[in-house]
Amino acid sequence: MTTSFPMTRKVVELFPTPLYSNNIGTDFKFCDTDLYNHPTTYGNISVDQKYLLKIKSLKEVIDNEIEIYIRKYLRLKTNVYLKHQCSWLLVHKKGDYSPQHYHRNSWLSGIYYHKVDDNSGDIEFIKMPPYGWTDNLMNPCSECEELNNITANSYIITPQSGDLLLFPSHLVHKSYRNESNSDRVCVSFNYTLHGSWGTSTQYISI
Repeated sequence: MTTSFPMTRKVVELFPTPLYSNNIGTDFKFCDTDLYNHPTTYGNISVDQKYLLKIKSLKEVIDNEIEIYIRKYLRLKTNVYLKHQCSWLLVHKKGDYSPQHYHRNSWLSGIYYHKVDDNSGDIEFIKMPPYGWTDNLMNPCSECEELNNITANSYIITPQSGDLLLFPSHLVHKSYRNESNSDRVCVSFNYTLHGSWGTSTQYISI
């Protein structure tokens, strides 16, 4: 007599890190601004650290995309919202890149790619231990027959003009060297949490 058992195997991908993307086009008029060579970005960034406020049409679209991200996907209630903290124009000429880093003192970060081509350089998001399926002390990642969102240590995107990326500010990332003869033109930004949440001794209102 053969006994059959119901299929019960499953894998739950615990505590994923969300990366939101959408192409919002390039129909935004950028304004002139002073740039300086930043020692840690290996490129030129705007002196103005609230650059998005000068391009209201772009900021309105980004704000709407953030609303979709936090309401539809994160399911945050309306008593919690995000406010623009800072933003800057980033111009990477040929050979420029951004080394591995994350954004401090903010909650949500993003990049809008206004002008790129196929050789402008990828962006890589990097998983940091101790979270994930393995750790740095014993990591058989090289022996995986195929990498996926569970086993890969990083995720690489080749951006297109008009792409918008939103991600938690603590997510480590880097931009590859621009190998194109054209400038890579982006706007990077940080948003912070505001509103009221928590109860009793854990209550906070910002």
